[in-house]
Amino acid sequence: MPYNRLISEKREEEVEMSWTTPKRAFIGAAAAEGGTKLNAFDNALLKLGIGNVNLVKLSSVIPAHIEWMEEVHDVPIGMLLPTVYAHIESDEPGMTISAALGVGISENNEGGLIYEYSGYCTKEEAEEMVRKMVEEGFAQRGWKLAEFRVASASITVKDKPAAALAVVVMFPY
Repeated sequence: MPYNRLISEKREEEVEMSWTTPKRAFIGAAAAEGGTKLNAFDNALLKLGIGNVNLVKLSSVIPAHIEWMEEVHDVPIGMLLPTVYAHIESDEPGMTISAALGVGISENNEGGLIYEYSGYCTKEEAEEMVRKMVEEGFAQRGWKLAEFRVASASITVKDKPAAALAVVVMFPY
């Protein structure tokens, strides 16, 4: 067998073994403080139950027939976890920061879209922004929006750095 073909087949095997279309997903949001902005972000991850994994940033398409989970549990330490997330950190006292994810699910759960937003704004402003993005994304594709979900977090910075985080985590099982 030619070497190039052997390498190509090996890569295909690795891809098949490493990545599968997600079957379940979790949507959530948290805000936290920490000693640094990165620690605040990490503390928000811990609140959501995903602080001991490796997040793999995804773009924003939801597979067909996804099952939504109420909480994250029993995730192996170090797992590669496909995730769509919006986050913001700040150490400016008095600033309100917010992160939101809007999830649109099509008719018959044939797929969907996730849009993320974060900024110096209220939780409600972030939620409105992602709602508009989901509606536009569905209109561009000619899809009918059957369900809209949102996860958002907001925090006003006090004397410690703070973070706001919203996530959709996808699981292969």
